[in-house]
Formats: sequence, structure tokens, C-alpha cells
Amino acid sequence: MNIQPSVIVWTVICFLLLMVILKNLLFTPVLKVIDARKEKVDAAEKKLKDIENVTAENERRFAQEKVRAEAESVALAKARVQEIQSQGKKEIENAQRKCLADIEEYRKGITGEYDKIVYSVAPKMETAAAIFAKNIISNRI
Repeated sequence: MNIQPSVIVWTVICFLLLMVILKNLLFTPVLKVIDARKEKVDAAEKKLKDIENVTAENERRFAQEKVRAEAESVALAKARVQEIQSQGKKEIENAQRKCLADIEEYRKGITGEYDKIVYSVAPKMETAAAIFAKNIISNRI
């Protein structure tokens, strides 16, 4: 077992040559692929965060729009209810006026009919009263 300097020198030279070849042919391309992959992963994570932010913003806007739309719907419904109530009140007032006019017309008609009946019966009342009195007197005695 002798130490041979030439073998040591050639071993070191071969090792260094192997390291240069492996660095250029293996390590550098593999590191480039790993770096490219890391950049893609970082870009995908950034896109995911952006999408999550946009989604959260859209959900917040949706909630705000929903609340605004509901408030607007309630306001429109209240306005419509008030409009319907005022129309109903007007219709009731018109119906009341018509009913009062009809009642007054019927009263005048009834008064006229009453006067006709009284004037047509009045001359006959004396005769009817006399006959009635005669019947009462004759039945009691």
C-alpha cells in the first residue's frame, strides 16, 4: 500500500472534472427547473390571494347591494301602500257623498209621496173617522 501521487492527482482532476460536468449538465438545469417551479407556485399563490380578495370584496358588495335593495323595496312598498290607502280613502269619500246624495233624494221622494198620500187621504179622513167612531160607539153600547 503505497501512496502514489500520480493516482491522487488524477483522482482529484477526475473528481473536479466530474464536478464541472455535473454542475453544467445536471445541477444548473435542475436548479433552473426548481426556480421556475417556485416562481410558478409563488405566482399561483399570489393569484389565489387576489382571487380570494376579489371574492371577499364581491361578497361584501353583494351584501351591501342586498341590504340596499331590500331597503329600497321596503320604501317602495310603503309608498305603494300609502298610495293605495289614499286612493281607498278618496273612493270611500266619493261613495259616502253619493250615498248622502241618494239618501237626500230618497227623502225628498218620500216627502213628496207622503204629501201625496196625505192630500189624497185627507178628504176621506172625515168620513173614515165618522165611520170608525160610529163602529166604536155601536160595539160598546
